[in-house]
Amino acid sequence: MRTVFLTLLLAALCLPAGAQEKMTREDTGAILFSNRFSFTPDGQPVISVRVMDEQKEVEFSAPKGLRIYPSGPGGPSVEVSGGKRWRARVRNGKASKVSKRLVLDSTATRDFQQVKQMVKRWREKGLQTTTLELGSLFSFKGTVFDTRKTIVCLDSTKKQPPAALKELKSPDGKFLPEIYTQEILEERPSGRVTLRQKGGDVKIDALNAIWFEPLEGALTVIDVEYAKGFPWHGRKTRKYGGTFYLAVDRHGKLAIVNVLPAEKLLKGLVPAEIYPDSPDEALKAQAVTARNEIMSKIGHRHLADPYLLCADQDCQVYKGLNAERDRASRAVDATRGQVMFEEDGALGDARYSSTCGGHTEDAHEAWPGVKSKALKGRWDVGGQQEPYAPIDESEVKRFIESPPKSYCGKSSKSKATFRWAKVVPAKKINKRIADKYTIGRLKKIDILHRGVSGRVNKVHLTGTRGEIEVSGELTIRRLFGGLKSSMFLVESTVGGDGTVLSWKFTGGGFGHGVGMCQLGAIVMAKEGKSFLDILQFYYRNVSVKRIY
Repeated sequence: MRTVFLTLLLAALCLPAGAQEKMTREDTGAILFSNRFSFTPDGQPVISVRVMDEQKEVEFSAPKGLRIYPSGPGGPSVEVSGGKRWRARVRNGKASKVSKRLVLDSTATRDFQQVKQMVKRWREKGLQTTTLELGSLFSFKGTVFDTRKTIVCLDSTKKQPPAALKELKSPDGKFLPEIYTQEILEERPSGRVTLRQKGGDVKIDALNAIWFEPLEGALTVIDVEYAKGFPWHGRKTRKYGGTFYLAVDRHGKLAIVNVLPAEKLLKGLVPAEIYPDSPDEALKAQAVTARNEIMSKIGHRHLADPYLLCADQDCQVYKGLNAERDRASRAVDATRGQVMFEEDGALGDARYSSTCGGHTEDAHEAWPGVKSKALKGRWDVGGQQEPYAPIDESEVKRFIESPPKSYCGKSSKSKATFRWAKVVPAKKINKRIADKYTIGRLKKIDILHRGVSGRVNKVHLTGTRGEIEVSGELTIRRLFGGLKSSMFLVESTVGGDGTVLSWKFTGGGFGHGVGMCQLGAIVMAKEGKSFLDILQFYYRNVSVKRIY
């Protein structure tokens, strides 16, 4: 009888099936892919964060049961008591249609004249282009914040002059590294999401998404998948607060998403991103940078996904209630609503990494589309006469083998990351190369370009059947066996027949090296520097203001 009762109740609460599906597809579905967000009564932005996606099914439980919103947030609800497990699946899932555009240039949308000049410049080169706008426009207490960026894309639907195209390519015919791709959602995914109480007779079915929240306490999500694409990839059961929805993701599979206020999100994020036993001022610096990252990434990341941010390294690591620690939570509270602004008044792009290795990196070296005056590489040394001077190519070997006494180098936690060596069997690298390229066994690695910190972001690979250029610091790190950093020297061990047996990488740092060096920040805090000192050291010409 309970199944019949709930079915009748849902039918009474909701619109007729055809009208409900139309509303869900046109309105509720659009909410999932919007870059807008709401606010709590006390002014905090409310953020949707992916717990996991690309799942065949998701299981979770709540101690007292669930309140379910079958027709979307703010609509009528159904309460189902009891702490039994729930299982969700997708039926008839259809993947989204996503296109990729070649981005030639970008600038802040608020600079209207610069946008016009940028468009004009590319058209004068004879190229057919289109413009797209990314980012978001929002306000706190009457102050407007504009993170919008206008990008100029090559129009793939029109024929381009060969001479103009040639200027965009390297001698091997590939587009220059500064020309990157941007994903654009052309058609949202669809499918039916089914939520069933395990061991019970309650089943709810909806088009595209189902919203819900625990009646009391936290939601326990079983076997949360994390760190996809990284060596530490795995699954772990975790607890989360806030509200949730299940949605069809871009692959036509299932995503579970956590919706919660920014400050609560930060309490589960900060101790997952930095050592929770770090000095208070380092935790405060991390709280501010993490808050900036949340605000500045909305509308720029995951444009084809039914959420604003993810919970992995691509955005920031968020582990839910399990990760919360008292000292980190106090640091979040102490810096509540505080964010960095660049010298032109723009919201700061506050990227950070674990260990810079003695010198941070220019943002555009890691991400060609990022143009930030605050994210300029500098020596990780206090009192340096030329703090923004690059490492000369001729000095890279000496810099790696005999590094300066930098902040992160002083940390007891950096023994395995400040300087490191890794020997990778040739077979392992050859397999990775074969998955992407057709150059045969790798014989030689030539470094073509390094950033100001000595990090490699372009290499020439010579194989037994061909050669190729590879760009991108993260791409290179993964191709060579998951290196901690692209700041490295490389040498090969060759067998008697001339075949390469292994490659040895000697390097420094952990991560991309852009922005704040977390271990450096910890040492600065131990030496008496405030969180403001730390931020103004790693980010050039920034100020910190409270916005809510």
